[in-house]
Amino acid sequence: MGGDSHERGRRAEEAAQRALQSAGFRIIETNYRVTGSELDVVCRDDQGVVFAEVRGRGPGDVAPSATVDGRKFRRLLRGARSWLGRRGQASADWRFVVVEVGLDADGRPVSTEIIEDPFVHLPEFHRGDT
Repeated sequence: MGGDSHERGRRAEEAAQRALQSAGFRIIETNYRVTGSELDVVCRDDQGVVFAEVRGRGPGDVAPSATVDGRKFRRLLRGARSWLGRRGQASADWRFVVVEVGLDADGRPVSTEIIEDPFVHLPEFHRGDT
């Protein structure tokens, strides 16, 4: 796939943010970092706080939620807990979504899909509240 990987990632994140906003999400923060974790997009909708993992994928690549293994999920969970704690929202309703950004051969976004409940396939899936 053409283009610099950093540039492809930036384009995918911008496309994901546009898709989230078009779907009614309000962006709160992007690229939140805490030791060992990064949250691509933190947003809100009428159901609560949403942590969006952006996955850019080119033609023939595997499904985006399948690229998140247990280790990556635990990193995302660590980041979500940190964000909620630092914002005094530990008791807020929240969830994860994946935003799949389809990229053409030159690394340009051509499609987006917001995937709800993307990690239910993982045995360790939970939000930390069970």
